[in-house]
Amino acid sequence: MLYSPKEKNELLNLLKNIDDSTFIIAGGTDLVIHLKNSKLTDYSIIDITKIKEFKTVYETKYFLHIGSLITMTEICENDIIKEKCKALYQAAYELGSTLIRNRATIGGNVCNASQSADCSLALFCLDSAVKILDCSGEERIVPIDEFIIGREKTILTKNEVVTEILIPQKNRVSAFKKVGARKAVTISKVSCAVEYIPDDGALTNVRSYLGAVGIKPVKAVNIETYLEGKNVSNINLQELQNIAHNEIESAIPARSSRFYKRTAVEGLIEDLIKNLKED
Repeated sequence: MLYSPKEKNELLNLLKNIDDSTFIIAGGTDLVIHLKNSKLTDYSIIDITKIKEFKTVYETKYFLHIGSLITMTEICENDIIKEKCKALYQAAYELGSTLIRNRATIGGNVCNASQSADCSLALFCLDSAVKILDCSGEERIVPIDEFIIGREKTILTKNEVVTEILIPQKNRVSAFKKVGARKAVTISKVSCAVEYIPDDGALTNVRSYLGAVGIKPVKAVNIETYLEGKNVSNINLQELQNIAHNEIESAIPARSSRFYKRTAVEGLIEDLIKNLKED
């Protein structure tokens, strides 16, 4: 059975009666994978992509609000997001093919909680939060690092959906880069995002996360410490690459992929710093 609510109240009624054989989709790019993994033959789908209330981008004093149904293509075409949250823009731009970007939504990317999800990594770095709606109409806001709790695991219950992503308003500079197995339409093998607030040429309030090296984005504390207070033009690339090596080693000490990722992160860090210098 397929349900396509057009209003929030319609969705609330459906959420009240949802069961474990019902899938909620907000783009559906990973639906076939989920159906295959569930091994269900009798199931229902709730397609929420017609709910216009979840398709808005707007600003308030403290947050940039991005509706959960905003697609990757719409993120790439939004000047506010590109200007204020460049890391998210870059993550969306590098996600999959044009066809996938036209369908995939930011809400779906976050709720899938893939360990290599590009937008989730950018949102961690940008100190974002998610707004959750339950079947009674109640809403709550949860920091994204508390929302995603593991590989393909979130705190979301079956009677809840994500309606918005909230990104704090800051005078930030940010960047995202990833390395994959191919030049295009690739899943991240390792990725990194950095955010800082410029202060008279210095990097302050630095935040950095690594992706695809853990069950969810990993805070790169040593990268943050190294960059804090430095001028972009004075960053020693080799020192920073060595620090990134150690971050990878600490995150996945027992995985054989760490050898590839340690090498791959060298070029990634170089590209990331070039990107920050351009801003």
